[in-house]
Parts: sequence; C-alpha cells; structure tokens
Amino acid sequence: MEKTKMNIWTILGFTGACIAFYIGAGFATMQEVMQYEASYGSRFWIVIAVAAIIYIYTNLSFATNGNRLKLERGGDIYQHYTGKYIGAFFDYFSAFFCYMCFIVMCGGANATAAQQWGLPNGAGALVLTIAVVATAVFGLDGIINALSKIGPIIIILILIVSTITAITGFPNFSENVSAIDRGVYDLVQVGGDNPFFSGASYGGFVILWFAAFLSEIGARNKLKEVNTGMLLSTLFIFGAAAICCIALISYIGETGNADIPALVLANKVNPVFAQAFAVIVFAGIYTTAVPLLWTGVGRVATEGTSRYKILTILGGVIGMVIAIFLPYKDLVNILYGLNGYLGFILIGFMIVHDIRTKMGSKLV
Repeated sequence: MEKTKMNIWTILGFTGACIAFYIGAGFATMQEVMQYEASYGSRFWIVIAVAAIIYIYTNLSFATNGNRLKLERGGDIYQHYTGKYIGAFFDYFSAFFCYMCFIVMCGGANATAAQQWGLPNGAGALVLTIAVVATAVFGLDGIINALSKIGPIIIILILIVSTITAITGFPNFSENVSAIDRGVYDLVQVGGDNPFFSGASYGGFVILWFAAFLSEIGARNKLKEVNTGMLLSTLFIFGAAAICCIALISYIGETGNADIPALVLANKVNPVFAQAFAVIVFAGIYTTAVPLLWTGVGRVATEGTSRYKILTILGGVIGMVIAIFLPYKDLVNILYGLNGYLGFILIGFMIVHDIRTKMGSKLV
C-alpha cells in the first residue's frame, strides 16, 4: 500500500516537469495564448476555464490509471480507455501527433532566433534539435531531471514579463477588449469564434501530449506525489495564461500579428531584457520538445536501445528540416486545432472508463 507521507521536493519536481512540458513553443512565444485565448477578447476566461478543467481531469486520470495498471509503457494507456483497436489508433496517432508537435517546437525556435537575433533561417531549429536529441537519448528519467529544474524558471520569467506589461498596458485593456469583440482586429483564432470549442481544442491537444508521459510517471512513482505536483502546476500554468491574455490584449495592435508576441511584450519591459527573455523562450521550447520527441520515437523503439538512439537522432534531423520550410504561425493553428478536437473525443472514452472502474477512490 502506498505510504501517505509525501516528499515536498519530489512534488515540486513533478510540478516543474508538468509546467516545463506544457510551456513549449506555443506558450513561451505566447502564440497559442493569442490564438486560443486572447483572440476571444472579453471571453478569454471561458477558454482558460474549459482547458483547465480538461487538464486537471485527464491528467489525474492518466497518472491514476497508469499507477493502478503499473504500465511499463505509457502509450498502453489508450487501450485501457478505448479497447484494443481504437486504443491502438490513439496510441499510434498520439505518437505521430507528438512528433508533429516536435516539428512545431523547431519552428518556434527558428522564428524566435530570426525575430529577436536576426539569425538566418534554420539556425534556431538546428540549435534546438541538437539540444533536444542530446537530452532525449537518456530516456524518461533524464528528461524529468532536466525539465523539473528549468520549468519553474521559465514560468516565473513569463509571469514577470506578462505582469509588468499587463500593468503598463492596462489603461488600454478595456478599449482593446471592446475592439476585439467588435472584430476590429483580424486575428488568427482557433475554435470558430466559439470559446467553448477553443477551450475543448486547447485541452484536447494537451491530452495527447500528457497521456503517455503522465501515465508512465504515475506507474513509476507515488501517486499522491504525482497528482499533487500536477495540481500545483495547474495554478501556475493557467494563472500565467490569464495574465498573459491581459498583457497581450493591452498591446493587441502590436502583438496581434507578431510571430512571437512574447518578445513584443519583453521589449516593452526593456530591450536588453528582451534579449535575455528570448533565451528563456528558447528554453521553454526545449523543455516541451524533449518529451515530445521521446514520445514519438518511444512508440516504435524501446528506450535505451541502439534503435531508439538512432531513430531519435534521425527524427530530430527530419523534424528540423521540415520546420525550416513551413511557417510557424500556420503550424500552430492547423496542427494544434485539428488534433485538439480528436483529443477531446478521447475524453468521452476516459469518462466512461473511469466511471466503470471507480477511479475516484484512487485519487486520495
């Protein structure tokens, strides 16, 4: 039986890992915050609330069922929710989707390097790929060790930038919210102007990120510590998203069409600080890219084997090349939006499964 005493440092480590995994290219650059949330003006809080509810329920379910079933491979969780054949589809598709999202991360790194430092096309993607591959070859334990340390630093600096610019730009907030609601700005938007659909899509694509990751972490660790760490990460992630929305809307004339809205805000704080913040954005992209590549490769190769290492390197190089030739903003909108709805379908299977197995009794 699992001991009731919990280690605060272990919990904080899981909190940091969840934050780091969630805050990838889309969040760190604030491009996904813009498309999913800030673009809805006065209704942005609805998107955040829907996405947060999905995040909490699904991650509790992944970790709890992973622990209960003692899964050796996180991707096996899908078959327990949906059955053999549908589960196999979600397993393969989520691995493919995670790899596609790794390509998005490469695109975010490329756009960041070009916008802030004026580096040539491909430079940012190359640096990111080298760092990600070097980390991913060490497997899940090495990934958690790296992410748990970087995640809190990233979220704190994002909070600093968004809080300062939310305060300085707040006099413009009400007017800009009204302008967005009236359709004055031509903003790229997920959800077809429906904040509930946007929240469902946002929560849906995150499901496919966290399913294998948290299921395997739940299987290998104390359930209470994993779930507590995940719940703490919720406060930081979605609290930061709300502040980011206020800051983005306050400067919507400049942030609305920028590839990297976060750097626009950072330059409002201080141009020198913006240079340092660009490094933090890069770190945020890195922390999500690592487990995404690990998840994609892990479906077709066993961690630690020569095949796994070779495919990790090969997958990194292919993803980098694709990202160099595809626009970053389009990658975020099309890939995240489309796959988010498929992830939301999975929730239906999860709810039915969890009711049947009375998962609630395992949450405490």
